[in-house]
Amino acid sequence: MTHAPDTSPAPLSAGNEHPLIDIPFSAVIDGRRYAGDGLSLTEAQVSGLIDRRIDGSEKIVHLIFDFPGFQVALVPTARVMVEGDNSSVLVFTEPTGDHSPQLRQILNDYISGDLTSSGGLIRSGSLAQPKGGTGAAPKPGFRKRLRSAFGTLVVLALSVALIALAVSLMQARLFTTDIAAPGRVVAQGQTIRATADGQISFINPDAGPGDVLFALDTVDGETLSIAMPTKGTVHPISVAEGSTVLAGEPLFEISAPDAPLVIEARLPQELLFEVQQTGGVNVTLPDGTEFRATLGDGFRAPGAVGSDGLVRANLVPSIDLSPDEAGQVAALSVSRDAFGVDWGSLSRDALGEARAFTRSIKAIGDQS
Repeated sequence: MTHAPDTSPAPLSAGNEHPLIDIPFSAVIDGRRYAGDGLSLTEAQVSGLIDRRIDGSEKIVHLIFDFPGFQVALVPTARVMVEGDNSSVLVFTEPTGDHSPQLRQILNDYISGDLTSSGGLIRSGSLAQPKGGTGAAPKPGFRKRLRSAFGTLVVLALSVALIALAVSLMQARLFTTDIAAPGRVVAQGQTIRATADGQISFINPDAGPGDVLFALDTVDGETLSIAMPTKGTVHPISVAEGSTVLAGEPLFEISAPDAPLVIEARLPQELLFEVQQTGGVNVTLPDGTEFRATLGDGFRAPGAVGSDGLVRANLVPSIDLSPDEAGQVAALSVSRDAFGVDWGSLSRDALGEARAFTRSIKAIGDQS
């Protein structure tokens, strides 16, 4: 219960002009706490069990004033005068010491009613709603509330975008495997490979079905003539007459004139399951174009793999490639999504939506 200070005349202390004020406080002497019974600028009356051996001695006293949530402590030096079993007087040896301005302000505020007591606490009278005082602050206008709501929505949208981006980066770092061997953009068709180690001695790019396509002088001294297996357009793969080749190396691509472009890849055998499980690989061309490419419907894993551990496969791109991109190399990678979500596309979509939302908010704010 909050009450104002007693308005009756305060008793004078030892006949001097400094009356004792009944203000809530406590005093600590040598670590022992005492309850305050009265306080003036020159002395304090306290109650509590005290050691009579300190009677007449000078002690450092901690005067503590408890406010809601904090305390004010003053540290004067006082002579202890024991008056009874449970009462003592603390006479300040330096009434005008460093503690004096703060003590004077607390006492004056308490006398004037700026400070009131509530139980053992002191509280400011301004905390209570004064009668006839100023009302509550005016409510913010519609425009201010609208801008505040828009600002909150912008922060939420950007937070979602940042979270999606962070998860996308984690996905790329922890669940993405780069394939060491790059892919190559080629026309879909049949690949002609070297049957032995040797040197190309003849190439006929205009060969028809059954005609000699190329001749290979092997390291054993034999000359092998390889016939054109089918009708189509011949695309040499970085070979010319005089080129030295190894057995199994791709030499020519034979395709129809209107054959679509695919990605020729050499996939590590240990990644075949993940490629099939995830539905394909991520492809990046030198110009920065990114897309997905999947294994063709007719792909079958070979029973035996070469010494390099790579399996050759043609991947079907998810976009239409232009003829100018034929022959380009491509970076390949496999992403394993532990959460079943395409976080890469999610982060891109979230960032795009956040930018669009921010632009619309800015336009509405400018209009308002």
